Amino acid sequence: MGRLWPFVVGSVALGLDAYVVAGLLPTIASSLDAREATVGLGVAAFTGSYAIAGPLLAGRAGRRSRQSLIVSLLIFTVANLATAFSPTVEFFLGSRVVAGAAAGVYSPLSSAVAAEIAGEVRRGRALALVLAGLAVGTVFGVPAGLALAQYWGWRAAILLIAAIGGAALAGTFLRGRDLPAIPASGARERLLSIARPKNLVTVTVTLLTGVASLGLYTYMTVILSSGSLASHQTLAIWVWGIGGAVGALGVGRLLDRRAPLQLSMVILGGLTFALLGMTQDQTAWILVASLFLWGMCGWASLAPQQHILLQANPADGATAVAANASANYLGSALGAIFGALLVSADATPTVLCISAASVAVLALLSQFARQHMSATE
Repeated sequence: MGRLWPFVVGSVALGLDAYVVAGLLPTIASSLDAREATVGLGVAAFTGSYAIAGPLLAGRAGRRSRQSLIVSLLIFTVANLATAFSPTVEFFLGSRVVAGAAAGVYSPLSSAVAAEIAGEVRRGRALALVLAGLAVGTVFGVPAGLALAQYWGWRAAILLIAAIGGAALAGTFLRGRDLPAIPASGARERLLSIARPKNLVTVTVTLLTGVASLGLYTYMTVILSSGSLASHQTLAIWVWGIGGAVGALGVGRLLDRRAPLQLSMVILGGLTFALLGMTQDQTAWILVASLFLWGMCGWASLAPQQHILLQANPADGATAVAANASANYLGSALGAIFGALLVSADATPTVLCISAASVAVLALLSQFARQHMSATE
């Protein structure tokens, strides 16, 4: 397990990169003499290229895992340096595309390699540990990056991402000798494997979970604006983040002892319950408990999904995991879009939370369908 730390550090950089730009839009737009909407395309450029590159390239890259991890991290780090020193908005957007594509290859491949290194007995802990890096980068890294930007400008926040990526690159280069190759089929077979009914259902569960959890998180300030925690929003976000860290780190041992499908259904039930609890905005302790449970279940949901896909796709695990990671990012983006439509229609915080809980119920029902497919084999 000690060999996995470079993958964890790399995941921290990816989690930070995916979300920190959204908080820097006004500053970046002013610096590059562009509209915020144009700079905002940088978020879509990163997540879009991530979603496309992962399933197409990660499987093939797994055949030479060490070289592929090093090259993808190198490209990711250089692309972030290019972002940090962007002279124009066009250069900025181009560098975001390249960084996202590199992240799309690195993230699922590092998870697949980590699972192979750890072996069957500790696979759940390995997946949870790597995914915990994403949680740490998102939950704690983003506020740190934004604080850094307040003192030294937005370019300093992007340089922080490059520095963390460089540390992961150095660790992979120095400690990543004799990494196992990850089985992969040809391009046509990889696309067909993603389209297999079981894989499609599993990826759909991840997509719906992303819509419900990360999509709603985008509008956290809206949800908290009129409730008992309205004057303690920063504290509330930290409660959500601590819950996320507990979930991401703690799910590993459970995953090594319990069937991933059943564990996933328990997590999705907990997420639904937490999102419904967020409607009780006048009762502070219920809100705090719901925030913690929401963060915990949302971030704990990814590792079981990856475990399910690795079990179901022994000949092409990296591609399946890449599709799952893409679904998570796509779900986050779709959730943000749907949330924007509701907010623009003057939807109340209660409506936002109930809508997200309804999507979580759909994810739970889809997981029941996935279990039925396994039971009828």
